[in-house]
Amino acid sequence: MKNINKLLVGYAICASVVFVGILFKNHLSHPLFMMSNHDPIVYGHGIKFSENSVYRYRKFHTIEHGILGFHQMKTTIMSIDGQETLKKTYDVHFWDDEVFSIKLTSKDKDFTAEDEPDYSEAHILEYPQEQFFQIVFQDSELICYSSLLTSSVKCIKLFT
Repeated sequence: MKNINKLLVGYAICASVVFVGILFKNHLSHPLFMMSNHDPIVYGHGIKFSENSVYRYRKFHTIEHGILGFHQMKTTIMSIDGQETLKKTYDVHFWDDEVFSIKLTSKDKDFTAEDEPDYSEAHILEYPQEQFFQIVFQDSELICYSSLLTSSVKCIKLFT
């Protein structure tokens, strides 16, 4: 019985050390623009081309710092004319200085795949999964990243 107790105590100590290590890594890993800004707002512009139309839009993202290095991103997609506004919420995890992931956690009730201007993101609205991105450029105000799923490249800028 004493050996089992020692084994359980050893397991608990190892699990605690690993947990603290993960929390420490989460706390250290995030883009440069988040170093000096608590809950930064970033934005980007986009254009969706289809057979019969061109749709221009803006995306605003607020990245909320979470407890223990876990973050949430609130996204608003607005048409350039301001007629249409759609909202989504993601969990964000920064794995290191070059890789992050997002997972859709909620969206407007009436937000469908047809409303999403990005075709790959429209697919993910229907079949949610964690998406991984590699940061290809960053400075204190700008971050450009590439989707590991679609190889698309997007840039967002700190809204100041």
